[in-house]
Amino acid sequence: MKTFPSNLLLEIEKQNKKINPILFYGNEWGLISASINSVYNFLQKKLEIHDIKHFNYKNIKNDELKYILNDSSLFSKINLVILKGPQEKLITELENIGKIDNILIVNGENLQTKSKIISYFNNNKNFMGVPCYQLDKNYIKKTIDNFVKINEIKLQNEAYWFLVDNISEDYLTLENELEKLNYFKKTTISLEILQKLIAPKGGINNNGLFFKCATGDFKSVLQAISFVNKSINESYEILLSLKKFIHILSSAVVNKDRNNLDDLVNIYLPKYLFLKKEIFRDVLKKTSLNKVAKINSMLQKTEYLFRKNSEQHREVLERFLLNLTKIMR
Repeated sequence: MKTFPSNLLLEIEKQNKKINPILFYGNEWGLISASINSVYNFLQKKLEIHDIKHFNYKNIKNDELKYILNDSSLFSKINLVILKGPQEKLITELENIGKIDNILIVNGENLQTKSKIISYFNNNKNFMGVPCYQLDKNYIKKTIDNFVKINEIKLQNEAYWFLVDNISEDYLTLENELEKLNYFKKTTISLEILQKLIAPKGGINNNGLFFKCATGDFKSVLQAISFVNKSINESYEILLSLKKFIHILSSAVVNKDRNNLDDLVNIYLPKYLFLKKEIFRDVLKKTSLNKVAKINSMLQKTEYLFRKNSEQHREVLERFLLNLTKIMR
């Protein structure tokens, strides 16, 4: 049975003393590690687990797994068995073993997406498969909501939505960034404080650069870029930020015939950028599908030039910004 990290403890709560074997898989090792710890802490209270035992599958000899999964303590309490590095023959072994007395957690961090083990755990009602990939916005929102509720932290509305849209999608970084909020427990955290406190997931906070281009002020755009554009990595981060807003603008323009401008602003503009509503509305009004096509074509060309002439990243980015400003004004 496939279940997601956010629902895992609820699924375990439905089970009695017999906890189905659980497979964690995906490329978000931080989430896998945190989820395993969460399950252990939860089960420790629910079942009084005697011990936690770690094994590497490649070091387990023939028929040894059967004894590991059914070996109990002197006090007849169950153990939590964490198995790392599973191979596909694990499926046959589990089917032959049948009854499992201990609780089995399989850490499938390096499994390929087409692995038969993943399919087996996801599609068998007596097993649980838990995908752990880059966090999506819903999971991030739930994590933030739980954190601020438990720690009694107050956020201004704009600050809250800035956090949802900008905090890292890496699980461990997400946790570390949220911990910073505890320094402001006795105050209501404003957008201004949060922008200084949280490291945005793109590295540099370049949200304002898109809107400088939108106002058509060439001088302001060049001044802004001169302060931050020092390396190829910074240029990539700036382009990534611009790409995000170009995508937002493109989506909004495509739907201009179905919604009025005010509705499009409310639907597509991130809530923490409420101060940019009028600029975004004006840009939408002036932008046609033809302009969107030109901007996206120019973006693709810029990405190509970055790869081909990385030593000239600054000149390439400046040319893109000036052309973008020219199209949008």
